[in-house]
Order: sequence, then C-alpha cells, then structure tokens
Amino acid sequence: MYLKNRLRILLLLVLLPVAGVGVVGTWLLVEREIEAVQAGTWERTRALATAMDARLQASITALQVLATSPALAAGDPDAFRPEAQRVLDAGGESWRNLLVSDGGSGGLRLSVQTPGATVLSQPMHAQSVREAARTGRPAVSPVIRAEGRPRSFAVHVPAAAGGLVLSSVLEASVIDHLLAAQPLPGGWTVAVVDAQHQFVIRRPALPDGVGISDSLRRALDAPAHGWTQGRLKDGREIYRTVQRSALSGWAIAVAIPKDEVEQSLHHVRLLWLGFGVVLAGCLGLAWWLAKGVARPIAALAEAAPALGRGEALALPEPGPVAEVRQLYEALQQASARLRERDDHREAAEAALRAANQAKDEFLAMLGHELRNPLSSLSNASALLQQAAARPDVVPMVAGVLSRQVHQMTRLVDDLLEVGRVTAGKIRLLPEPLDLAEAVRAALATLQGNARMAAHRVETELQPVWVQADGARLEQIIANLMDNALKYTPAGGRIHITVRRDGADALLQVADDGQGMSAELVRSAFDLFVQGERAPSREAGGLGLGLTLAQRLAQLHGGSITAASAGAGQGSTFSVRLAAIETPPDSAGAPPPAGPAAQRLVLVVEDNADAGESLVALLELLGQRAEWVGTGEGGVQRATALQPDLVLVDVGLPDIDGHEVARRLRAQPATQALRLVALTGYGTPEDRQRALAAGFDDHLAKPIGLPELERLLGG
Repeated sequence: MYLKNRLRILLLLVLLPVAGVGVVGTWLLVEREIEAVQAGTWERTRALATAMDARLQASITALQVLATSPALAAGDPDAFRPEAQRVLDAGGESWRNLLVSDGGSGGLRLSVQTPGATVLSQPMHAQSVREAARTGRPAVSPVIRAEGRPRSFAVHVPAAAGGLVLSSVLEASVIDHLLAAQPLPGGWTVAVVDAQHQFVIRRPALPDGVGISDSLRRALDAPAHGWTQGRLKDGREIYRTVQRSALSGWAIAVAIPKDEVEQSLHHVRLLWLGFGVVLAGCLGLAWWLAKGVARPIAALAEAAPALGRGEALALPEPGPVAEVRQLYEALQQASARLRERDDHREAAEAALRAANQAKDEFLAMLGHELRNPLSSLSNASALLQQAAARPDVVPMVAGVLSRQVHQMTRLVDDLLEVGRVTAGKIRLLPEPLDLAEAVRAALATLQGNARMAAHRVETELQPVWVQADGARLEQIIANLMDNALKYTPAGGRIHITVRRDGADALLQVADDGQGMSAELVRSAFDLFVQGERAPSREAGGLGLGLTLAQRLAQLHGGSITAASAGAGQGSTFSVRLAAIETPPDSAGAPPPAGPAAQRLVLVVEDNADAGESLVALLELLGQRAEWVGTGEGGVQRATALQPDLVLVDVGLPDIDGHEVARRLRAQPATQALRLVALTGYGTPEDRQRALAAGFDDHLAKPIGLPELERLLGG
C-alpha cells in the first residue's frame, strides 16, 4: 500500500477522535456554564441570607442594649416603659410592638405599643421565649399568623437579670423589603422559610394557606446545602439552592426555572450538527492533502538534526496531516524539554544560592541568639567582680546567670534535638499518660517564665489518656507554649484545651496574638521559619520549636496542624494523638523526696572553672566536695577517698571518662562507688556508651540544682 493511502486512512482515524473530542468538549462547556449559574445563584442566596441576618442582628443589638436597663433589673415597669417606648419608636414602622415575658413560663409581663398599632397582648411564641431564656442567647420565633393581622415574628433577647426576655415584634414585610433590595431576574422564585417550614416571605407571593412544596421540604431537611432539582407548586421544574441562617434558624431558597439553566443545551445540538458538516468536509479534503504529505515530512527530517546540535529549530509548515503535525509537535516538545532542562539547571543553581543564603541567615541568627546571652553573662561577670562593694547586685546577677544559661541550653538542645529527630535517632519510651496532667506539669515548669506572668493563660483540661513518652510530650507542649508567648503581646490571652475528639486526644493552644498569613501557615513547621519580628518582641530563637514539635508528634503516630484567620487575629495549634482507655491503676505521683544527707563527692573535670564552680555549688548544698583535673588523678583520688559519689567529665585530656569508669569498676576497692558521667554529648548512643563503661547514670551539661539534688537524694 502506498504511503499516501496509508496517510488517508490515518487521517480518517485521526479526524474521528477529533470530532469526538469536540462533542465531549462542548458538553463539558455546557456543564461548566451550569456550574457557573449554580455558583452565581449560591452567591445571591448567601447575600440575601447575610442581609437578613444583618437586619435581625440590628434588632438583637437594640434589645441587648435595652436589656441592661436598671429599671428592668429593678422590676420597675413604670420607669422601664418610657425607655422601651423610645427603643420601639426608634425601630421604625417595622417594629409592631415590644414585649417583656417571663423566661420560665413564657407568659407576657409587659406590652409596649406605639400609638395606632394593633394590640398584641400575648407573648410571641412562648416556646422560643423559653428557649432564649434557657440558652441565654438571642432567638427568633417562627412566623405568627393571626386573623386580620399581617404575618409577624419576634426577636427574643434574654435580660441580664430577673429571668426576663425582651421581644421585638416585627412584620414579615421587613424581610420582604430586604428581598426587594436584592433584585432577581424574572422567572426566579425566592422564599424565606422559618424553622417550622412556614413561609416567612415568598416572591412571587402565594395565596394564604398554601404551604411549601414537597421538593422544598426535602431540600430543607437535607443535611447539607447544595444545588438540587425540584418542582414548584405550579408544576414548573426548577433548580434550587438553599442557605440556612445560623442566627435565626430560617432558610432562604432561590429557585431558577430548569429551562433557563439548560437553555445552552439547545445550542449544543446545533453545534454538534456543525461538527458533522465539518467532519464530512475534512474527509473530502483528506484525499487532496495526502498528495502533499511527502513534502512536509522531508522538510521536518531535514530540520531535525539541528535539534541534536542544540541549534534553534526553524521548522517548516507541517501541513494539514495529523501525523505530520504530531511529528512537528514532538520536535517542538523536544526543543521545549531541552529549554526546560536548561531552566531546571538554572533553577537548581538558584536553589543552591538560596540554600547558601539560608545558611548564612541561619548562622547570623545563631550568632545573634548566642551573643545576647553571652552579652548578659559578660555583664553579670563584671557585676559579680564588684559584689564585695555592691552586695545588693548579687541576687540580680544570680537571676541573669540562671536565665541566660537556660536560654543557651535551650538553643543547643533544640539544635541537637532537631538533628536527632531528623536522623531518626530518637527512641521513645511510651507509657500511659494523662494528657491533661502533662499540660499541667509543663505549665508548672513555665511558671517562672517572665512572659507567662505578662499573659493571661486559660486552661480547659479534660482527662484524656494517651500512650506517649512523657518527656517528649512535655517538650511538645512547652514548644507550643513558647511559640504562643513569643507571638502574643503582653496582656494577651492564651487558651489551652485538652479534650477527647472521637478516637483522638486533642490538645489545642490558641492565642489572640499577631496571627499568621496563609503562606506562613503552610510553612510554619519548616526548619528555621519564624513569624514577623515586631520591634517590641524579644529575639525568638532559631525557628526550631515548631519543627521539633511536629516531628515528635509524628513519632507518636499523631499530627499537629496550624490555623490562623490572618494577621492580627491570633493562631491555633492542634495536636492529635490516639486516645486510650483510662488505666485502672492510674494513681497519683509519689511524694517528693526529703533533703539529702551530707555526702563526699569527687568531681573529675579538666575545665577549672567548671570544676571549681561545681564544687562550690555542692558545698552550698551542704556536701563535702573535692575537684581533680585529670582522669589519672581522678582514679587515684577515688581509690584513696572512697567518696559517696563521683562526677566524671567524659572528655578528659589524658584518659577519657569511660576509661576512668572502667578502671574504677576493675578495682575491688572501688567497684561499689556510684559513678555519674557528665558530658556535652547527650544522644541515646552516648548514654548507652556511658552505661556500658560502668557509669550508673549519665547527665548532659550544664547540670543544674534540680539534677544535683536528685543525685544527692538518690
């Protein structure tokens, strides 16, 4: 078979799918048009609901102001009536009356009328009156129909005292005016339906006594809003959207005639007919186009080698044949991919430059975070040198030293923890824990923090048990609290919630601080990411806390998410962990140990400042202590003194601390000594090495008073 005949067959096979794609495409366009109508209808419905809620809220606000009247609280109707009359007059013609009812029985206590208004001497729907009194929130009654009177409804607001409920009686025409202010296309139907499926207002209006259609009832009873089909009372088929009001419990339904929505389908049939005509014409042209197939193929073949040489492609016109066009497009795509590869290389180079910049910024931040405490320590050292002449500075110096050492320890710990978590070197020790108690313990630890005292911290803690590592759990809580304290101005509110949510234990830390943009919410848990630094806010760490909290939550099989309504609107962080049943033996913690007896302690430390200061600290705690600066000297003094406790630095200049432990354990005279390793290396592997060498315990530097007291009391 000749090539041109093959091409003719191929052209036929290509054109038929093209026609099919055209048909499908037009159908999709119609569907999209219907979706656009749906979206527009939904926006109009929501606008109507918003306008209605705003009108009702205006009445609620006026009643809430009136509910604070001293005359009402004192039960003085004569003094209260003029105030109520002024509010009623200010409500305009739409306010028919203002009532005061008993919140318990719903019975009417007072009726205030404008001159010329119809007398309403009964409460407007006693059930909604009682509901407002019971919940303490405003309520809107169903529509009240009375013979010879326009349809009305009441807005109820509970008074601050006395168990009374204030009600403004409004005509349903108020809502009709709102609908009139939102003009709808002709043929559309809009209805406002109360909680008892009664029409409040319908446009166009129906005769009195005609209720809602069955399809509208089904739409109102459906669990979710949406775009549904239905039928009006007059038999017309429609599409309908429904929007419910959380304020009143009413619903707004907007219906569009089905023919109006689907009118584009009629045009589609004509378009498909056009597709058929075009297809027939294309098939006729195929015979003619096949004659010129060889020429564009040869031209493309001549242009292709330029692609391999990396030269710019100068492709000839491919002609009308689909296969030739595919070759043409393939060459274009190949050329585009080469350009894309070059773009990727440039992007990779830009990413490397960005990473290098991020490294520089991180190092600058690290330098800043370290210089702040170092500066404070330097000042404290200078002040301490003047302590003999100024003993009054000693308490302040002690506080500065304690806070800044804690700050530097936290920075180093965060860096090491993130490295260990990222490398998968964290090993959890899970046990049944009450999440609420873990929060209380973390807050107790933070009580000394000056920022805690400057904020209003509220808790709502319900007992929920989880299987978790207690230390890591408190680390998550502390990091979330630290984040909230940093980004909430002094005097702000931080609310901590613990509760059970289905099968999960939910911990939420919410603040009313500076909030986050949508972009910052997406990257909140990335390494080194921090929010905007306000001039009034102190340095905020290295941007590691949230990353560490997320990784630890994931190691527990849980998750952590961030949410914020935007800048200045606060943030909420939510931690979810799998909840477990409360253990049967969940007893309280053991009582704290008493003060330690005096002991003889040997300190083996090559750094003179660290060794001498530790000895001084031990003596301050009432212990006898001695310092040795080498590993060999430590073995000798431990053998001679037989101390109660030996604190050994692992990194010694002659023999390391592990060798000191092995030698002491090898001698009968020192086998029973209590040995504790002191080191700047705090990974689980370092602890295992220390225990394997013969140490009884392993502590990471710096060691503080709580750790020393625990050792001396153990």
